[in-house]
Amino acid sequence: MRRLFLLLTLSLVTSLHAVGRPNILLAISDDQSWMHAGAYGDKGTRTPAFDWVAGEGVLFTHAFTSCPSCMPSRTSILTGRNMWETGPGGNLMGTLKADYAIFSLLLEQSGYQLGATGKTWGPGRLEGFDPKGGKSLPSRSYSSAQTEAILGRSFHERKLKKARKGMNNLDYAANFADFLAVRDQEKPFFFWYGSTEPHQGYEVGAWKAAGKRLEEALVPGGLPDDPAVRGEFLDYGLEIEHFDQHLARMLEMLRKEGLLENTLIVVTSDHGNPMPRSKCNLYDSGTRVPLAVRFPGPAREAMTCDDFINLVDLAPTFLTAGGVDIPAAMKGRSLQSVLTRKAGSPKFREFVVTGFERHIICRRNGVGYPARGIRTKKFSYIRNYEPSRWPAGDPDFVSSHQGFIGDCDRGASKSFLMNNCTRSDIAPYYLLSFGRRPGEELYDMEADPHQLHNLAGEEKFAKAMSSLRKKMENHLRATGDPRMRGESPWDHYDFTDKRIFRNPRWREEGLGITRPGSRG
Repeated sequence: MRRLFLLLTLSLVTSLHAVGRPNILLAISDDQSWMHAGAYGDKGTRTPAFDWVAGEGVLFTHAFTSCPSCMPSRTSILTGRNMWETGPGGNLMGTLKADYAIFSLLLEQSGYQLGATGKTWGPGRLEGFDPKGGKSLPSRSYSSAQTEAILGRSFHERKLKKARKGMNNLDYAANFADFLAVRDQEKPFFFWYGSTEPHQGYEVGAWKAAGKRLEEALVPGGLPDDPAVRGEFLDYGLEIEHFDQHLARMLEMLRKEGLLENTLIVVTSDHGNPMPRSKCNLYDSGTRVPLAVRFPGPAREAMTCDDFINLVDLAPTFLTAGGVDIPAAMKGRSLQSVLTRKAGSPKFREFVVTGFERHIICRRNGVGYPARGIRTKKFSYIRNYEPSRWPAGDPDFVSSHQGFIGDCDRGASKSFLMNNCTRSDIAPYYLLSFGRRPGEELYDMEADPHQLHNLAGEEKFAKAMSSLRKKMENHLRATGDPRMRGESPWDHYDFTDKRIFRNPRWREEGLGITRPGSRG
């Protein structure tokens, strides 16, 4: 039985300081919901490496991303700022400006050696950063030059001899081995391991050859219990296992090199799963992420923390570990601060606030679906600022690269809902994922953990909703959200990736074709 995190002893803190400036390994999967890991009880997804980190460190049960979209989340991780504090970095295919302090560069300036493999901070564009080695910065965020400008040398030469369809062919672990082989052993290091798994693009039905069973699939309550949906979650789980297998190899390398006890290991994801009503949504399946942290030092008893954590807390955590001052602009808090907390002390954080603006071009005029949410143990409150818009994209508009209803990635669950939306048993699920939503949503997380029954219109919850609204808006004002000033800049920021968004006149003309009344 795991002990509560607040019982963590002072001896742990002492051992943390005894190791000096630790190495840091950040392992971040792409589109993984918090529930899909063995340590959280998922029987169909086997994650022994993640479970080991949790078993020798801390398993966080209420960790949340700042925004359920790739670049905004990763921008928040790098800057320690909330999504709404990062300007054009708050949109997918946006711009990350050098105006904001980046934790990795601060570590490098203090003597850390940086390295990275796989997906790093994009997709988007860097602006104002100095490229390494005299290189220019292309617009493509996945280029080595872009990565190296903020995360050090990019290691991507090692490839898998055989990769499952839809998966990246990078041998992440072998690339980490290359980094260890050339690192300056006189310096501590920070290494970013970012897989592109379990992002959509699965080998459909791969779960069968892997010996999985449909009954093992863990499906969020907002989706129908259908074999097509269960199968997709098993295929998705195989990609999580792929991410975990590379992590396991990296951990073994650290052990063999004698580096394990002096390495801070953080394993998480940028946001929730890419199926309907998750990614690009402020429900838990979109914003709640896995998080396990093994602090430096010898093995110790596993612990669980149920306090609210925001991924903006990672930057201050890394800087604190490295002995670097935390810039005042970073809104996150170092997770090490909870290590000295005594029994009966206030929680690390009583609530978390998340936000969303624009993902891809899936609505006419390229507008987004602005929303903010506050999550407490008891309630989830969501404010939708433009309820007349479709939350997952216009159903009669062909998006930039995801077809109709483009803020939901292509996949079996999406297709199943769209193809069966007139069935009486499926229509409610279709509407939950793709139908218009009211301006306010309220959910009792104890009675309704999957957020299916909106209580916003019920009188007996009016007081609670008013209190949550006020608390959220006070937080947004304190952190400088332009929406609290009546401003909405995100719809006007340009998309930076012209490989996908090929039409330079997309604002005036839209993309592709439109078919009024069609569902695709």
